[in-house]
Amino acid sequence: MIHRLWVVVIIDVASRAVLGYHLSLRRECSAEDVLRAVRCALTPWTPRDLQFSSQAYVQGAGLPSYLLPQLSGACWNEFSVDGALANICARVESVLHDLVGATLIKPQDSTSFSCRRSKDDRPFIESFFGHLATGGFHRLSTTTGSSPAGKRGADPDAVALATQFQLEYAQELLDTLIANYNATPHSGLGYRSPLEQLERWMADRSSVVRVVDPEAVRRMVGVRKLCTLLGGIETGRRPHFNFANARYSAEWLCLRTDLLGNNFWLHLDDEDDARYAAVSTQHGVFIGVVRAAPPWHRTPHSLYVRQAIRALEKRRLLHLANHGDAVEALLRYAEDSPERKLPVHPAYLEARRILEQHAQRLAGQSMVSIVKHAEVAAANVRTPTAAAARSNPIALPPMRRAQQW
Repeated sequence: MIHRLWVVVIIDVASRAVLGYHLSLRRECSAEDVLRAVRCALTPWTPRDLQFSSQAYVQGAGLPSYLLPQLSGACWNEFSVDGALANICARVESVLHDLVGATLIKPQDSTSFSCRRSKDDRPFIESFFGHLATGGFHRLSTTTGSSPAGKRGADPDAVALATQFQLEYAQELLDTLIANYNATPHSGLGYRSPLEQLERWMADRSSVVRVVDPEAVRRMVGVRKLCTLLGGIETGRRPHFNFANARYSAEWLCLRTDLLGNNFWLHLDDEDDARYAAVSTQHGVFIGVVRAAPPWHRTPHSLYVRQAIRALEKRRLLHLANHGDAVEALLRYAEDSPERKLPVHPAYLEARRILEQHAQRLAGQSMVSIVKHAEVAAANVRTPTAAAARSNPIALPPMRRAQQW
């Protein structure tokens, strides 16, 4: 049972089109979730391999980056958000200013037009979430309604256990609802769909669209920190960096004793794989790649998962071996609890998501497509029926009793 689901959505107000979204499983929404939604809006979208249906996407459904390739990576000038700290923090504002070139409009500014005066100051985003709830999730038998306290006599926990409703189903449902919403005629647009409205504007206007660098988008969620190279002969330790509750080192670093005591930037290019970090000088010159020391060197994980494991270890709920695997210890802790009475930790769900993405990257395709191909291959194998066996007799050798040696 998951504590809460957060959906972060970016909507173009003029066309009502959803540019990107992100589904977070944490107890509280963070700046990383907002940046993941921004990255989704700046990267090409592709349809999912669905489990529950093969015709869930309507004709012409999708995000603008999929149906209008010229808008892939398109930037915007203004970014209006609500007053949540995850939306207005310095990390989000710096990325929007440096990478997207957008100005962050927050309600905390008394001179801004987005200053909240009533509950209807954000009609576009509120109406979309109303459509997302009434047209999708509130129609499920596992829903808790508008409030977890107002279940109207239903028992969503029992229904979820009886129907074996999985998290993957909710992710697929959210993706199809948003993609179909972009292809649904809207009354505020002259009964044109948001994608049709965007396509019409692109045909009428000849201005050049600002496009962001794809490599910068790929690294926008990663964390960067200025660290000091420690160790050496005087301390009797291998040269290393202390970064995000782990020690990073490499073989090439042992040969660069001239770098000891200097400060370098450590950057995670892939936020879902904190095993490796890129090292560069303060002027931006790339030097090399370092790897985390045990027990963080085996399984891909994020800094959030590492922070959660350290917190569980501090409470003595986890015991990490010197040369073991910390992520594997977290999985065992979450799955081997007595009668599974412990609530599911959000770090366990994120670890599962990262492992699934890593497996799909190695396989070159999604896990759903692999299962579908296996089912199709199994269905094509036909055993001969009795009638076919009578029409095509086969000479069998005589039965023999097995000898005991």
